[in-house]
Amino acid sequence: MEQWAVGKVGTRAAVLAVVAGLSVTAAPIKAQTPQRPIGDIQVFATLPYPGHPGGLAVDGRTVYVDTSNADFDRPFDASDEIWAYNLHTGEPTPGAPNPIQVVRAASVQTMGLLGMALDAQGRLYAADMNGRVVRVDPRTGAQGVYATIPTSTDTSLTDMPGFVAFGGDGSLYVGDWAAPVIWRVPPGGGQAQPWLGDPRLAGTWGANVAGIAVDPSGEELYIAAGTQEGQIVIYRLPLAHPDAAHLEEFHRYTDFVVSPCPADPDLALLTCAGTPAFGAGGIAFGASDMLYVSLFAKNQLSILDSDGTEALRFPSPEQNAEREIPVANAFGLAFDGRGSLLVANTGDPTFGKGPGGTDPPGGLSTSNTWVVFDVFVNDTAGPLVRPVIP
Repeated sequence: MEQWAVGKVGTRAAVLAVVAGLSVTAAPIKAQTPQRPIGDIQVFATLPYPGHPGGLAVDGRTVYVDTSNADFDRPFDASDEIWAYNLHTGEPTPGAPNPIQVVRAASVQTMGLLGMALDAQGRLYAADMNGRVVRVDPRTGAQGVYATIPTSTDTSLTDMPGFVAFGGDGSLYVGDWAAPVIWRVPPGGGQAQPWLGDPRLAGTWGANVAGIAVDPSGEELYIAAGTQEGQIVIYRLPLAHPDAAHLEEFHRYTDFVVSPCPADPDLALLTCAGTPAFGAGGIAFGASDMLYVSLFAKNQLSILDSDGTEALRFPSPEQNAEREIPVANAFGLAFDGRGSLLVANTGDPTFGKGPGGTDPPGGLSTSNTWVVFDVFVNDTAGPLVRPVIP
């Protein structure tokens, strides 16, 4: 059977054979080679409190991971964090501030950071789900507000920036989880303006516009929108024609997936039970032109071919239940440059700090589900726009 090459997937039959052979980790395409099987999931790094990794960005041999706090269990934390990990070792990088503390805009906020993008200077642009985009220099820790959403009241209840992507002219496109809107931030920052609003992007609060990505040509924006119940859809739209007439459906997920939940009556059970009501997570293009989609609501990863057909989906609910650390609310995606896709696993909630930053009774607890997964896909990143920004 042909190996799934980095350049292009070989044949449809080869991919279907991989699907048929998937076990808890996928069956190898070539049994005689020691290469990891496609779909093999390992833990790259585990985050400490506050946990909940959300967005990922790779720069050279460093991957940046921010804390999303997307389980509503960190409202009284004073800051969110951006960690830097060495891609070779999976260990935090020494030297620069690590983690970087990103100060919150208000004393009580239900959400934290999510999607990130990089500019040519190596600065990070992180979506703060409480109504802004922050710019952070990981070399120094210097930070500031790069953009605000005009409906913002420093809370995710009115708008919730999720994932971000740069266009070739330096515009930053921002998806909104709280409304069926994509915002555009002009080069250099400032107040975002509505770029596209369309009822087809609508879901529920927290599940409207999820992942966004500019395609390898630099001409189209791909959009993940909607809920699992209402059907998650991947759309594409020419950057030159941001109107309803040019919004085109690329792939629709018509199935409904429910993961087995733990029997213990704890916070993890509550999160697991509510997860199917949400939608997608991040999306990313590989050098193969395949589109990788994290399905937050399904606890699965999907790979779409260039014609919009689904080439592969894993793990199944049964396979996921057998994992020591299951895929639990996958968010951000980024390629490591060596054939793997890194996946931020939001994981289980725990009791966070109380008002005034006080520790809960018994101290802060952590979870081994706050991980970044290393998922072998035999692919590398497609072209990413990293503009020069003032």
